[in-house]
Amino acid sequence: MAHQLLDDTMFYVGSTPWHELGIPLDNPPTIEEAIKLANLDWEVTKVPTFYKSKGKTPWHYKDILTGHFVTLKDNKTVLGNVSKRYEVLQNVDAFSPFSVLLDNNYKLETAGAVRDGKMVWILAKKDEKTVKVGDDVIERYALLMNSHDGSTPVFLQPTNIRVVCANTLDFALSKKTPLRFSIKHTANVKSRLDEVSDALKFAEGNWQQAHEIMNRMVDVKMDYRQTTKYFESVIPFLVHRGQSGKNELYDVTKRDIGTPVFHQLMNNWAKEGETLWHAYNAVTEYYDHQKTYKDWVWSTQFGKPAQYKRNAFKNAAIIANNPTFTGASA
Repeated sequence: MAHQLLDDTMFYVGSTPWHELGIPLDNPPTIEEAIKLANLDWEVTKVPTFYKSKGKTPWHYKDILTGHFVTLKDNKTVLGNVSKRYEVLQNVDAFSPFSVLLDNNYKLETAGAVRDGKMVWILAKKDEKTVKVGDDVIERYALLMNSHDGSTPVFLQPTNIRVVCANTLDFALSKKTPLRFSIKHTANVKSRLDEVSDALKFAEGNWQQAHEIMNRMVDVKMDYRQTTKYFESVIPFLVHRGQSGKNELYDVTKRDIGTPVFHQLMNNWAKEGETLWHAYNAVTEYYDHQKTYKDWVWSTQFGKPAQYKRNAFKNAAIIANNPTFTGASA
């Protein structure tokens, strides 16, 4: 599994992630310790860009400001192009919301940076009584991710992890009540971090509702046809599986990417128990553990695979809430 960790540095509490990478800890660190252990104690600056324009003589040049800016790591590494309104949020400030989490029985479990420092993240686990879905143990986590290249706002995303296979379970209950909380890199961004406390309280209600839906998934038996329709509704390109061949106009060969994915999903579902809960986990298992990535953290939590996992929960929730279900046409 590719990882793209900055300097191959991170810390972890518990089992070793990412192929033995990281510094093992016996006890969860403080926020200040986490920043140092994850090699995140560096500064980000925003500087203007310019170009050189020829003057009146061949050897005379002058610098012309472009009106655009770049962010730099320790005044050396370019992280990204940003706007004039973009406000730098240092790692220590980005992680400050976790003081709220620590006050609510969360413990820091792992942290790191990817893409040369463009993205930084930290994961905290809630220390609470075990939550069960069917026979599966589910643990609560919260993921904070911040970008220094202007590509995303700050995200605080509560999530679940299915312990038996370490699948991350992303759930979206509705468009009006998103689980993910974001803060833009503009003026007053630091003051808005205080809103995280309210977002966390809101997430508690969403968690409870999501667990109730998951338990209903356990009771829904699925046959091959229903499961096929469910997978196709979650991952649209599966509808075109089996289609391959040569495009004579452009002299390119079209590869069938859908068939191997579909077969793997079906295998995941069949080996588990052939219920809706297992069909949902077939998707999360594939995108968390069986597909390879250049950047696992970004892809599985914020990229297209993360969207497929949210689709998987949304469509499974529709089925679980429909007692007359006869096919996964959501």
